[in-house]
Amino acid sequence: MTLKFKTRLKSKALIDITSLIDLVFLLVAFFMVTSSMGRESSITVHLPKALQTAEQRKGNIVVSVNEKNLIFIDDVEVAKDSFIDAVKQKKQNVELEDVVIRGDRKADYETVVFVMDALNQAGIVRFSIATEE
Repeated sequence: MTLKFKTRLKSKALIDITSLIDLVFLLVAFFMVTSSMGRESSITVHLPKALQTAEQRKGNIVVSVNEKNLIFIDDVEVAKDSFIDAVKQKKQNVELEDVVIRGDRKADYETVVFVMDALNQAGIVRFSIATEE
C-alpha cells in the first residue's frame, strides 16, 4: 500500500522592487549631475606657482600649452595656424562660461600670449590662467 501525499501549491517569494526603482533613478540622476561638473585635462602640464590664487573655476574649454609649445584644446592637439578656427568652431558647439588656459612653466611666454590673443579674436573675453599654490 502506497501513501500519496497531496502537494500544496507553493507560492514563490516575490520581492516588490517598485520602491527600489525610485531609489536607483535618484542615484543615477545624482551621479550624472555630480560627475559632469568639471573636466580635468590629461595633458601633462607643470603649472607655474603663485602665492595668491583665486578659487579654481572649471571651464567649458581647457586650452593647454605643454613644455614643447604644443597647443591642445580639450586634450586634442591643434596646430597653431588653425587654432583660431578651432576655437570658433568649439565656441559654436559649446555654450561657453569660461575658458581655462593651462600653460606649462617651461612654455614660451609668446605661445601663451598667442593663445590669449586668439581667444580674444574668437570673441572669448573671459578666461582664466591655471596656477599651482
